[in-house]
Amino acid sequence: GYTLTQPWRTHTLRIGGDFRVDQADSRSDANARGAYTFTGLYSSGGSAAARGGGLDFADFLLGMPQQAIVQYGPGEVQMAGRSMSLFVQDDWRKSGALTFNLGLRYELLWPFYEDNGQMANLDVPADFSAAAAVLSGQTGPFTGAFPAALLRADTNNLAPRVGFAWRAAPGTVVRGGYGISFNAGSYASIARQMVAQPPFAVTDTQLGTATDPLTLQTAFAGSAPDETRNNYGVNKDYDLGLVQTANMDLSKDLRQVWNVGASYTHTRGSSLDIVRAPNRGPDGLRIPDVQPFLWQTSDGSSVLNALALRVRRRPVRGLGGGISYTLAKSRDNASTIGGGGTIVAQNDQDLDAEWGLSSFDRRHQFAADTSIELPFGTNRRWLNNGGGWARLLENWRATATFTWQSGTPYTPRVQAAAADVARGVSGTLRANYNGDAIQLNDPSIDLFFNTAAFTVPSVGTFGSASRNLIIGPGSRQLDAQFSRDVRLGGTRVLSINLNASNLLNMVNYAGIDTVVNSPTFGQVTSVRPMRAMQLGLRFRF
Repeated sequence: GYTLTQPWRTHTLRIGGDFRVDQADSRSDANARGAYTFTGLYSSGGSAAARGGGLDFADFLLGMPQQAIVQYGPGEVQMAGRSMSLFVQDDWRKSGALTFNLGLRYELLWPFYEDNGQMANLDVPADFSAAAAVLSGQTGPFTGAFPAALLRADTNNLAPRVGFAWRAAPGTVVRGGYGISFNAGSYASIARQMVAQPPFAVTDTQLGTATDPLTLQTAFAGSAPDETRNNYGVNKDYDLGLVQTANMDLSKDLRQVWNVGASYTHTRGSSLDIVRAPNRGPDGLRIPDVQPFLWQTSDGSSVLNALALRVRRRPVRGLGGGISYTLAKSRDNASTIGGGGTIVAQNDQDLDAEWGLSSFDRRHQFAADTSIELPFGTNRRWLNNGGGWARLLENWRATATFTWQSGTPYTPRVQAAAADVARGVSGTLRANYNGDAIQLNDPSIDLFFNTAAFTVPSVGTFGSASRNLIIGPGSRQLDAQFSRDVRLGGTRVLSINLNASNLLNMVNYAGIDTVVNSPTFGQVTSVRPMRAMQLGLRFRF
């Protein structure tokens, strides 16, 4: 890469670019030993999953899984990718009170390819009525030619950026900005999926039915010779995820000690990843002679709005600190940006039903912090005449941070439902929701939310509950640190640090069970760490 910086009048111009070649050799056997899924299909006579019924374990004792899946190979793979970027940036000081930051960046990323051509994708028509495996550089029967990487490069990645800072009055500053960024890391993960597909690797998903059951001995006996076994595909016109962010911030100084501020942030995501399972309907597979597969596409979107308020005191006479509060709401149909996990859409024929709270949404966040230099010792308020107590208490610093935040949302799910597994996945079926209040006035470990609001859907139907409908437990915590530097003469210094996490030993619930057919449905399953203290000594000379 190279960057040229050139000042010109009230501008500072930067122009540059870079070119990068990535080589990623790896070996992965995702499920080489195979796995079985027991749902209670045979013990129940094909009925829906029941809470705590034990029928899944009964099927295990019978040795009759509903699903058997294995995936391994192809050994070591050698993947390569290239990327380049060009940018221009202008820092423009229009006046002493107004500064602009303007920029434009172009990014071009080529999809990863396997050096030996050992990659496979799926070619499908628009209605997903068929599916055929296609290899690097081949022509598919439905959508035409595929490039060597099996994906076309996304070439329209222009990312403008603009920002400003304006001193509206003495002690008052307004800042704002807008920018676009792209998800540059998705190509590598997609390539790792495509190198683990037949004919270069072994993937096999066998499904049992009430009339044609599987057994532990025969589950992997083999598939029909003409059956498509690939369990993953991606739209060859896949676009990189794009996020637009706009923000505005107002900062005001009060009496040289205090500062108050407010900020607003709006983030909008598009072309985000959605993982679908198109080869399934409410009663089973839709495409004959094609095993269940996941389909990745870039049709997701998201919206986040956040308002933050803050008050801070600058350190004066040994005391400083501040408080802040953030009110935010994030919604999407696939929480792939922001820390959320990838979840397969429940009903491929109704992707609009996936719109809901983001899995990382946290509505309220409050924080308060303070730093204190203890008023003991030389040039301090107390014990400033020396003596044993002064030597013991001088030069100590204390900081404390208190945080309180509301919980993140959870989805009410049905695990290992017979109809869900018959579609090739497990855990994507959501519960039915009857509209009753979900949150309880006095939640407990044994009943954190209203479990009576949810039921298991009838066989052959999808759940009516939306994604991330249950708000999980929040948290509150006080952390503190005490530190001191003891000078021992010359350049010798002994630093003492005492750190306390969760100083008040507050109990904060963590995970909750939202699987409707689980015996612990509605219960708290874990707590966050309790109080921990650490003493550190460091000698410098």
